[in-house]
Amino acid sequence: ALGTLGNFRRNSVVGPPSWSFDMALSRSFRFREAQRLEFRAEAFNITNSFRPGAPVSTLTSGTFGQIRTAQDPRVLQFALKYVF
Repeated sequence: ALGTLGNFRRNSVVGPPSWSFDMALSRSFRFREAQRLEFRAEAFNITNSFRPGAPVSTLTSGTFGQIRTAQDPRVLQFALKYVF
């Protein structure tokens, strides 16, 4: 019947595998003996590849088992820090 548990086991709906290639670079520039400037650049999902999200797991949903979302695209972030 609708909304009752059938013969599916727990965790029987599994999403597709996912991978990501992340990288970070940093450089420190010294000005004086006690002062320096640090630069940092980070990149997530460098290849900008499509990474599907999890399938809909609500049994009563009309989209049950369909993948309707995606994970984040390429994200870059930069930082600059002055240490004294």
